[in-house]
Amino acid sequence: MPIRPEYRKYYDARWRKFRLSMLEAAGNVCQICHQPHRLLNVAHLSPDPADRMCLTVLCPRCHSRHNAAQRAAMTRRTRARKLGQMWLSGELEVAPLPVRLWPLRLRQMDLF
Repeated sequence: MPIRPEYRKYYDARWRKFRLSMLEAAGNVCQICHQPHRLLNVAHLSPDPADRMCLTVLCPRCHSRHNAAQRAAMTRRTRARKLGQMWLSGELEVAPLPVRLWPLRLRQMDLF
């Protein structure tokens, strides 16, 4: 999946160097299925690319499984927006996004 333009700033040369060190530390083995794979990914366990604390090494299959719920939520939201669906609340529209990307008025609400 291509990197969104607004997220490209997180994936510079420092990220590539960090990624290689994570792959070496994991021994080039997926952290979920524990199988070696030649195309391992350093995956975010949260949907926020700025969060460098929740990272793991996954094979493409496990990475796809991990991201399936997020992908489905984003697809539903995009499809509903294209069809002109009205949202009952702003929280439902932005739910698949990291909280730091929510509009300020929603971040100030006591939702959690």
